Amino acid sequence: MSGESEDDDGLDRVEAVSLYMEALKARMDPGQYERLARLVHESAHLLAEGREGIFGDEDEQAELTPEMQRELATILAMMITGGADHRVVEMPGPDGSTGFAIVEASAADDPEKLREIRESLHRWAAEREAIDAELDGIARASEPDETD
Repeated sequence: MSGESEDDDGLDRVEAVSLYMEALKARMDPGQYERLARLVHESAHLLAEGREGIFGDEDEQAELTPEMQRELATILAMMITGGADHRVVEMPGPDGSTGFAIVEASAADDPEKLREIRESLHRWAAEREAIDAELDGIARASEPDETD
């Protein structure tokens, strides 16, 4: 029985995303919609395989307008949570770059909760940056010296 429930939930997610995508197709620039649809497709495959990661190259990511980023975040939330009872809120990065976070509706209306989320994300980004810098240093130190 639980398998049927999981299958029904999966179908509901697909139907919800399909309906949302149809609405987007009707109101978006066709080129933007095609890029967004490709990213949604790639994301669905990553999620189905239980993987996470960054899809597309940097040039493709740079082509995403803030509206496209917001819509992608909304669709990813629908794919992951199975519902539309969340909100996508603007959440600038530590450097002021455009960013979005998917939060529960109650958190979206709570400035204090949003501040806590933003601070937590900024701490995580700073820790990630420090780890990346350390790994980069280790990699450079491990490279053979070409002057020999």
